Amino acid sequence: MNQLDKIVKDNPFLVPEGYFEGLTDKITAQLPPKIQFEPQKRSLWDQVKPWVYMAAMFAGIALMVKLFVNSPVDTQSTFSLASDAEIEEFYQYYEEQLTKNVYHEALYLGELYNYDDAE
Repeated sequence: MNQLDKIVKDNPFLVPEGYFEGLTDKITAQLPPKIQFEPQKRSLWDQVKPWVYMAAMFAGIALMVKLFVNSPVDTQSTFSLASDAEIEEFYQYYEEQLTKNVYHEALYLGELYNYDDAE
């Protein structure tokens, strides 16, 4: 015998007589009354405002592009050139540092590897 044949095919749930008749009317009678809202009139400014904002945005973008892209770069005013005295001072400082480094390397490498004994 098949398992499906053992299952009872009758619907065990019963609905009272005339339950669905007038059910919709009963439910809608219990709902609160609808509130009708009148649409408010939009002013001219409310209608034009998005377009004004968008125009201002594009004008700002155009201004930024004009300022940052098309402006010529003036290197003389942007970067100050070093004077001859400053350049001379830099080279003197650089030479002193180089001399100190060579002295320290010779001193420490001479002790570390003992170059004097190799000769």
